[in-house]
Amino acid sequence: MGSRVVTCPHCGGKVNVKSATCPHCGGGRLSPADKSRKPTCPRCRISLIHYAYRDRDLDMCPHCGGVWLDRGEFRDLTREGDVYQSQPAPKGYVRGAIRGPIQYIPCVRCGRLMNRKNFAKISGVIIDECRHHGVWLDGGELELIRTFIADGGLERAQDKAIEKNRQALRELASNVGTVKFTQRMIHFWNPKRWFFTGWK
Repeated sequence: MGSRVVTCPHCGGKVNVKSATCPHCGGGRLSPADKSRKPTCPRCRISLIHYAYRDRDLDMCPHCGGVWLDRGEFRDLTREGDVYQSQPAPKGYVRGAIRGPIQYIPCVRCGRLMNRKNFAKISGVIIDECRHHGVWLDGGELELIRTFIADGGLERAQDKAIEKNRQALRELASNVGTVKFTQRMIHFWNPKRWFFTGWK
């Protein structure tokens, strides 16, 4: 019995139904969503409206200004190329304070609670993400993210990740050196050596 496949809504590629994302384009929504669900704001519980943003049609809450972005839309709008090609974003990004209290909100597409994560790990913009369907951004967060990118934030995040990896490699090299030293000492003080060779 052959495996079932679904069609990626972004690139049209055929993908195994068990896959979470499209291996062809990386942005296809492959998890089945409840088609009967009317897109509503996960915070205000009111229907989302269509909102024109940079030649795209996004879903926005008319009350709080939050925006729902499907995976492909979020990927496209947070690409450095898209940010730099569009009208210049104001530079000089300043990381704001993390808002509280922590509240987990449901995915607009499937209704499951989404994960919270710091965009690029250092931006300070906490996004709500469903790994299957997309991202919810509170009012103003999309522009904050694009300003962060325009100000070189992704490059700083990459530099920080590279330095973290370098430090981990240094520690690993140090630990490997310590292990070798320990192994040599254990061999030197091996009780069998004492028994057969004496204390000389």
